[in-house]
Order: sequence, then C-alpha cells, then structure tokens
Amino acid sequence: MNIEILVHTAATDSPGAHAAARLARTLAPQHRLTLVAVRGAATAHQALRLPETVDVVALAPSVPSDAPHEEETSKLIAAGDPEFRRYTRGDDLRLDGHLSASDADVVIALSSALGMVLAQCPPPHARRVVRQPTPVERMPQSVRERWTELYRDLDAVVPLTRADAGSPEYATLRAAGVEVRHIPEPVVLADSPDKPPTQVVISAGRLVPHRRIDVALHAFARAHAAHPHWQLRVFGSGPLRREVRDLVIALRLHDHVLLVDREATEEDFHDAEIALATAERWDSAHPALHAMAQATPVVATDAPAGAAEVLASGRDGLLVPVADVLATARALERYMADPRLRAAHGAQARQSAETAAEAAVSDAYEDLFQAVRAGARGRWGRRRRRDTGPVVRSKTPPTADCHLLGNGMWQLTLRGVDNTRSVRIKEQGKGRTGVVETPVTDGGMVARVDASALAALAEGRADVYAVDSKGRERRLRYGSCTLAGARDVSHLGALHHFHWVLPYVTEGGFLRLRIWSRSRHAELLSVEYGDRSMWLVGWLHGGWQPGAQPQLLLRRRQEPQHTIVVGAARIEDGWFGAELSAEATMRARLLIRENWDVLLADGSDMEPVRVARIADDQVARRDVQRFPELVNEESADLFGPDAGRSVVGLRPYLTADNELSLVVTEHD
Repeated sequence: MNIEILVHTAATDSPGAHAAARLARTLAPQHRLTLVAVRGAATAHQALRLPETVDVVALAPSVPSDAPHEEETSKLIAAGDPEFRRYTRGDDLRLDGHLSASDADVVIALSSALGMVLAQCPPPHARRVVRQPTPVERMPQSVRERWTELYRDLDAVVPLTRADAGSPEYATLRAAGVEVRHIPEPVVLADSPDKPPTQVVISAGRLVPHRRIDVALHAFARAHAAHPHWQLRVFGSGPLRREVRDLVIALRLHDHVLLVDREATEEDFHDAEIALATAERWDSAHPALHAMAQATPVVATDAPAGAAEVLASGRDGLLVPVADVLATARALERYMADPRLRAAHGAQARQSAETAAEAAVSDAYEDLFQAVRAGARGRWGRRRRRDTGPVVRSKTPPTADCHLLGNGMWQLTLRGVDNTRSVRIKEQGKGRTGVVETPVTDGGMVARVDASALAALAEGRADVYAVDSKGRERRLRYGSCTLAGARDVSHLGALHHFHWVLPYVTEGGFLRLRIWSRSRHAELLSVEYGDRSMWLVGWLHGGWQPGAQPQLLLRRRQEPQHTIVVGAARIEDGWFGAELSAEATMRARLLIRENWDVLLADGSDMEPVRVARIADDQVARRDVQRFPELVNEESADLFGPDAGRSVVGLRPYLTADNELSLVVTEHD
C-alpha cells in the first residue's frame, strides 16, 4: 500500500520527528512510505535514521513572514489544542491542497492537531488514521467536544495508552463506527540481554515541568553519596534546561551528571545500566519501553497511563510513588548495589518489551489496516485499484555499526557493501598520512581493530572506508555505536603513550574518529570547591618524573608565552591533586574577561601538560558538562589602596578538545 504520515517537521531532532521515523521504519518493509512535513526542509534530520526508501515531502520548506495567510491562525485546529499556535491559515491551505490531490491508500496523522485537519480534509481514496499521542483527559473540555465531533469521521484512532483508550470520548467514537485500538510505539530490541558494566543511569525526555527532573536529580544525589562511581545522563531539550543545569551545580553534581541536548537513542539506553523516569504524569509508556527493549531495568513513577502499563514492579523494574525522592533514591541504590538484580530485571525487561518490537507493531498495524479496509466507512474501494507494483527497495548505503568491546578492542559490522576485503582508517588533514588497515572476516561483514593497531594514528581525526578486492575505497556512513566499552582504560597499560579513539557522526552522516595521542596525559576526575580555591584530582599516564615541587599552572589564552603558578600539586602512585588559587588568578588578570588554559608540571625539565577529561565516551564534553563558578571579591591590596574592589568569578570549562580551561570574569 501507499502510506503517507503527516508530521509537523522531519528536519529536526524532536520527539515528534523521532516518533514519525520509528513508525516509518516499522511500516517501510511492507509498504511505500512518505513523510509529509508541514514545516521544515524535505531532508530528514540524520538522527532520525530514515530508510532511503522513505520519501520526505515538505509542504513549506521556507515561508516568508509576510506571505499570505501566515499571520492568520488556523481555522481547522481547535484553539485550545496543545499545538494550535504552531499552525497558520497558510498551513491549513497547504495541507488541504496536498490531501485533496493525494493518491495514498492510508494517511496517518501523528498529533491531535493534524488529526483535526485530516478529519476535515479527506483524501479522495484513503483511509484516515490518527495516532493520538496526547491523552484526551488532558485537553480542555471545549477541545474534547470539538475533537470528538471531528474524529467521528475518521476510520481509526490509535491511543498510545490503554487507560486513554478506555475514556468516554473513545467509547463515543466506537459507537460512531471508528476503529479504536491501542498500539504501542515501536522499539528496537537489543540483540542480547547481556551488557557490559557502565555504572550509568539514564533519564530521557523533554525538559518540562511534569517530567520532574528535579526529583531525578535529588534522588540521584542521595544514591550517589553511597555509590560515588555512578553517573547520571539526562537526555532531552526543553524550556527547563537552564533550571536543570543550575540544579546540577547547586547539588554539586557537576562531575557526575551530563546534560545531553538531544533525544536519546537505542545506543544510549543500551549503554546505561539503569533507566530513571520520574514524570508525575505520562503521555505513553514509550519512555519505559525504550529502556526495557535495551535490557535496561527501569525505576519509574507509578503514575497513571505510563510505565505501570508495561512494567511489573520487582520483575523488570521498580515502581515508586510520584514525587517521592526518598523512595526513588532507595530504588536506585537497590539496583546500584546489586549487579545480579540489574541483570535479572534487565533480561526480563527485554522480554516484556517484545510486545512493542517493530515486528509486533507492524503486525498490529496490518490488522488495523485490514479492519478499516473491510469496514463500511469511507470511500476505499470505490475506485478501480491500480496495481502499484512491488515495493522497491533501494540498496543500503555503505554503513558501519561500531561496538567498543573494552580493552581497546573495536568491532565494525558492515552493511550495504559487497566484496569487501578490508577496512581502511585514514588520517584526515593536510600533511597527515597515517593509515590503519584491518582485514574483514565473517563473509565480508565484520572487522576487528585493537588498540595497538590504532595507536599508529596521530592526534586529530580519521575517516573510515571499506576497501574491495580491487583496492577501491567506499567511505562508510555512521550506523549505530554502542560505546559502553569505551570507558575501559585497561588497554593503556600496554601502550607507551596515551591514545584514545572515539567514533562520531559528521554533519553528512559519515563515520569519523576523534583521536587523542599524547606522550603524557593528566586525566581530570573531579573538581572540588573551597572558599578561595579549587582542588583538581585525577590520574596520570605516560612518562611522569615527579620533581621536588609539582605545580599547577595557568597559561593566558591571549598571551600563550605568559604562564603563572596558581597552586601546589602533589603527584603520587600515578595520581595527582592540585590546588587552583582564586587569589593568584585574580592577581594575574588584565582584562574584564579572559581565558586561561590549565596545565600540570611535575617539577622536572619536561614541558607542562594540559589537564583534560578524555578517557570516557564523550567526543565533545564541553557540550554536556558545566562546572560551577567560584566567586570571590578581590583583596583590598590587589591594585592599591585607592583602587575600587570588584567581584571576580572563576569558572572551569572543557574546550572542544576536552581540555580544561578557566574563564575569569569581572562581575558588576
């Protein structure tokens, strides 16, 4: 069949776009799929991972603000709908024009707003289905009445929770002949419930008030006090991002919480050992199912129409009361302290999530399509059905899935390439000639690279190619990457220098490696704060030769030849601790705002080394980690008795290369 999916946009990394992509990936193997985007470009965001066989049609790639009807509000969407303000009268007219000319067999709308439009603008021959992501009870009463009136004309509605499907409004729709079926959003199952230990907790979703990320942070802070090696990763964007960041700093969790401004992927859930969901209300059980599918046990609030629909507490996760910080912390501690319990619940969670696997969801939609096709509603079948022929499948582009297995071992699984002899990794950049080549085994599908081979590559970046039997190269695209093994530093013991490699995706969707290669390295683990100074703690690798007086140094970014000593350091048994004095830094400043790079000197004649945080799985840590600012008032004698005193802030940050620097700012 020819199926169209209506979505607000496919050009962003938004929850709605991801939901559309998940549904498209599920239905694409059996049907012709087109995403119809009301706004945004006709190119899907690379994070959506749309199959090449799915087309994207953009109704308004760009709309001038003075275009006709763009200042008028939509006439087809009820004013109280959550998405009412996103649409204009111009969008109404474009949607009506597209749907009136559509040759689709089925049109699926992915929001109540687009569902209202679809109800009033019927395509000539298509069945009309709405996947309703918002529970009806959350709508204002006036919107519910209008919603029920319009949805009577649809063929089917898919509520995303069982509780919502039982509401009186859906009973009214059933009585009017509308097919109402609860079908979960599809999830991708992990290949196996076996997972490497990572000591990572994941919390994913929009940063909005009802998600109660404050409960998650306070609970993690309590649990972390007893289990200090664990880390929390908060995925998602939203209006509360600044408040969340400020709370992380207030709780002194800056070394242990990462804020990732994007949607979480299957790999992110797979790389975590515990999922944390603290919403006070749920729109669907999908956040819990997403984690369960990756064999990650879930600590979730027992709110209606959410995780409780799919999760059996004590079997594949733990349910806690809404907004109960203490109960949430105890559940986290229970999992943190017991790896066998995590493994058992994770395995059961994956099994429970099979009902939402792509194959099961695809079958559920096939049953739904057959039901509405056999029904008496609509005009499907009133025309002579033309044979559209078999579904055409384009060839998968050359792609590599990465798995970091630990101990510096990499595994690349290739797709979309034939006759592959080897995988070639080439340094990029002028004058860079380093190459690592490894044979492909398992029928030309798998290449394994170890740390000793990659150690030949110099610091910088490298691209990855598949090489066929004739020596021809094909650059590999980025598929999926599970990085749990990236945090294993055991391979460094076999190397004479510090060497760290991480994969990432380029803007064009290709696989690229970021490489750090240094003769000596000072890895930062924590930054602790006092009244007038900071303490840096970390470990060392390489040829360190501690002299009589190791020191912490600052080098002015605007004047690299100018270096000052800001505190004493101690080096012992491969570890270092160093004090960064606020007063010494304030005495050296010349500008209202300036940047200093942080270096560690071991007291020998060797060059000082930049302090950095590299030995992890974050290619760009500056985007996900923020440190508190140390604020002090300048001493009275800094600039003489007649000079005015000012307040100066010192805030550490990590650069694009994950190296530690300091911004010094004078405040009003």
